[in-house]
Amino acid sequence: MHRLSNATVFPDQGTEAAPPDAGMDRRATVLLLAAAAVVALVFLASMLYATRGQFVPQVVDLYLVCQYARAMAEGHPFQYNAGEAASTGATSLLHTGILAAAHRAGFRGEGLIAFAILSGVALYLTTVKMARDVGVLLGGRREGWLAGGLVALGGPVVWGFLYGADVALFMFLTVWLLRSLLVAWPATRFGPVAAPAVLAALARPEGLPLAILVAAGWRLGPGRRARGAEGFLPWAATVAGLLVLVNNRALTGSWVGTSLADKSLFANFGIPAAVGIVAEYGVDVIRGLLLGFYPSSATIGFNRGWAALCFPPLGLLLIAAAALRRHPLTPPLRLWLLAVAVLFALVSPNMFLGVHFNRYILWAFPTLLTLVAVGGGVLARAAGGPRDRAVFNGLAALFLVLGGLSTLRFAALYGEMAGEIHRRDLAAARWIAASLPRGVAMANVATSVEYLTGHRSINLHGVTSPAFLGTRAGEREAGMLEGLARLSERPPYLITTASSQDGSALLREVVDGPPLFRTTSFSDEIEVYRTRYDALVNAARVHHPRTVQRVAMLAEVDRLNICDPADEAAHGYRFDSRLGNLRLHGAARVDQYGAASGARVADAGRAILGSESFEVNTTPGRDLVIVMRTAQVVPVHVLRPGGSSAEPLQFVESELDVLAHGRPAAHARFRPGPGWDEAVVVIPGTALTRARTRIETTGRYAAYRYWFYQ
Repeated sequence: MHRLSNATVFPDQGTEAAPPDAGMDRRATVLLLAAAAVVALVFLASMLYATRGQFVPQVVDLYLVCQYARAMAEGHPFQYNAGEAASTGATSLLHTGILAAAHRAGFRGEGLIAFAILSGVALYLTTVKMARDVGVLLGGRREGWLAGGLVALGGPVVWGFLYGADVALFMFLTVWLLRSLLVAWPATRFGPVAAPAVLAALARPEGLPLAILVAAGWRLGPGRRARGAEGFLPWAATVAGLLVLVNNRALTGSWVGTSLADKSLFANFGIPAAVGIVAEYGVDVIRGLLLGFYPSSATIGFNRGWAALCFPPLGLLLIAAAALRRHPLTPPLRLWLLAVAVLFALVSPNMFLGVHFNRYILWAFPTLLTLVAVGGGVLARAAGGPRDRAVFNGLAALFLVLGGLSTLRFAALYGEMAGEIHRRDLAAARWIAASLPRGVAMANVATSVEYLTGHRSINLHGVTSPAFLGTRAGEREAGMLEGLARLSERPPYLITTASSQDGSALLREVVDGPPLFRTTSFSDEIEVYRTRYDALVNAARVHHPRTVQRVAMLAEVDRLNICDPADEAAHGYRFDSRLGNLRLHGAARVDQYGAASGARVADAGRAILGSESFEVNTTPGRDLVIVMRTAQVVPVHVLRPGGSSAEPLQFVESELDVLAHGRPAAHARFRPGPGWDEAVVVIPGTALTRARTRIETTGRYAAYRYWFYQ
């Protein structure tokens, strides 16, 4: 990192800088870091007290990242379980690589958790020092000390550094990036900025657009038309970020992370509703977090916002004051704030916006807190004369007291969250490791403790297990069902929670008997069950006697499983189903066929009020018999900005028109019977002219699975 010198301090115009005193600066820095170290010790003590001396993360996702890191260290990177297809559920390439190096160095099991948390402490202390440097560059000594103090007493910022995730690394890198940008701007040499920019692009997906914006802003600045290596250097981070995307594409077939697209608000809610949600979130962030007008109990995003504990009151106005003044470093500062605003907008259309104390925007809080300190200096100088010091000291005292109280609250939360994982997730991990055969596969919708158990985990939510990737959040249970049905070897055990079992007909169907184990944590308890899959196996074939008789003399030429992302992709499947402006998402359904068959079947599908289209194998000139599994009453998942629900939809009479290559080919009308039913539609051979036929259906009906016979 570039060394900060007193010569790089730019005081406000008309204000003289205090004479340099290196000894006083060093003493003040030591005191600032000592205060931050005390804060870190309070957080760690809170955790260790709640966990009886164990290093335990506050979010179980850290175990997931450690599993990827161990795989990388053992020579099968991007494979959550050895032998599986690659996935990118760990999100951060750089953070996972650092943990992999620690694993190779001997940090194993809970030792790697301790390394992740303690390395976050080191990043926190370093960031406090760099925040002080940024404050000095933009304001002066007093702004520097206040900036360091606000980051040291940042409440959720401290939590973000100490919970062991990649957020800590990204916060550190972005403060380093801003500091380097301010140092390099007057010299018009990008060298000091290159390293933090490249590392940020490797640390998080947000690093790529950040790198592009910084590079573009730099090149548009005065005197920055350099050629050769210096001309390319601003784009080095962009190249690094693009290489991460190329790596993702080569390993997983997806340019972005394997679970990123599934979290999109646009994919799950549709454009109008998503825009409305993002707009509301923007108002909440500005008015609630950055201006501090909401109480801590207010919901911001999809989670509790803790607004009053996240930011100094009216902090955004002080940031604006820092950005609007005349100062030699105002241009790079405005560039930075523009980049922050653009990234906030890019990450907001997310199904998890607001989660973990707004972790998707938390990375910017240290730099914004630093600018609050700078803006406080601007406001104090505007008061003029003898009131300058009094105004600044009053603001500083108020902000630091509030920051201290916020930090104490988050230290308590830090311990509470670790304590719950210790009582619940670690208790489950200990029982699994001691009671089940080592290495046995387990379906999992509850936790990520497989890192501590040595068992193979099948993540039914599709974060790490390739067989379950590609399902939208609105169709999560449907994707779980179809992913399990597709597996050749299904896991004999299920890790779930009490609330998941109560709310899922599928999970209740696949368990065999009472739970083998149940935690006692006084929260949403983890349960472990044996599994059975008879209802999933039964879903693969037609059942109704009249249907079996109808196709007895025909050959099956293709089949399509609705809500199975892999099968839908193989058939070029598309659908549009909505009631007014509400999208109708697919759902799992468990029921029996009529008395003639009596088979119990679990299948996933969609209520179609609109259309479907797909491609199937056909023999030209021969009639195509389509068998469709359907039902009269079907569950439908509806996502609304105000909340989601599963509603039953009844089709007293179903009707559909069928087109082959855009031309009318068949029409069907039928009344589904109780339970599962099957409908038969025949496309005449004259409508089939190719070996691969594009079929489009429109109407009102329920579709779960198609079989095609000729």
